[in-house]
Amino acid sequence: MNKRFLFSGLVTTAINLVLNALAYIVILKDFYQSHPAVSEEFMKQLTRPPEQLIVWAMAVTALSMGFLITLVMKWSGAKTFVSGLQYGFIFAVLFWGSVNFGLYASSNFFSQASVFVDYACSVTAMTISAAIAAWMLGRGKTN
Repeated sequence: MNKRFLFSGLVTTAINLVLNALAYIVILKDFYQSHPAVSEEFMKQLTRPPEQLIVWAMAVTALSMGFLITLVMKWSGAKTFVSGLQYGFIFAVLFWGSVNFGLYASSNFFSQASVFVDYACSVTAMTISAAIAAWMLGRGKTN
């Protein structure tokens, strides 16, 4: 790993985290509440309130996703924002399709409506993060 990759991974982590947090605050929180898959009481048992979040585990999750996106962009050879959008979109559609629809098929965490909205938000955040990762990885390189 070189400095460019490490710096790109950290920036991608921050961008992806912020985009996903914004999606949750602006769209998903209210949408999940108006399209519940389970009772409110059961949902409280499944999720931690903000004051009980495990910060180190959240950091590991954010860093893992940021560096996964950066690594996929590096492997794809994407070096511009536009090529990052293209490869990032393909990666995001496949990755989040696997996660969201797998959870929908095997658990009661999502309603049918919320799985599609969460999918769109997750794909969008990952696609934009991938575009930024590709741009950062390709800065200053000529070929």
